[in-house]
Amino acid sequence: MKIYALRGLSQFVSEKEIEKLLQKFNLTLSKRQETTPYNYQEYELLRGQNSLPYLIQKYNYNCFKETLNQVDQQYNAMPEAFKGHFTINENAEFVSLRSPEESSRMIKDFFNGKKEQ
Repeated sequence: MKIYALRGLSQFVSEKEIEKLLQKFNLTLSKRQETTPYNYQEYELLRGQNSLPYLIQKYNYNCFKETLNQVDQQYNAMPEAFKGHFTINENAEFVSLRSPEESSRMIKDFFNGKKEQ
């Protein structure tokens, strides 16, 4: 699901319709945690200031809050090696929080058995 599509759709449909979409999305997101447990890029995109936080601020729908809560829980359940590499600002711009070398080292170390928890 593209966050921009959700942002656009939110302008034209009711909270109830958005809630139905997010229920399906949340199920997919739950499965993603099992099938792709280190999918930090997706979590960072959803947590970015132009994504779910923006939708919560603009519409204050509980379904957006619930989805962000689920995203945060799944993000927080990941090992530290996959957290805090980048974020997305309110203008949808990528903001690096670590150097590419540091990010690469952390992830390689994790998979080589030096798991940071």
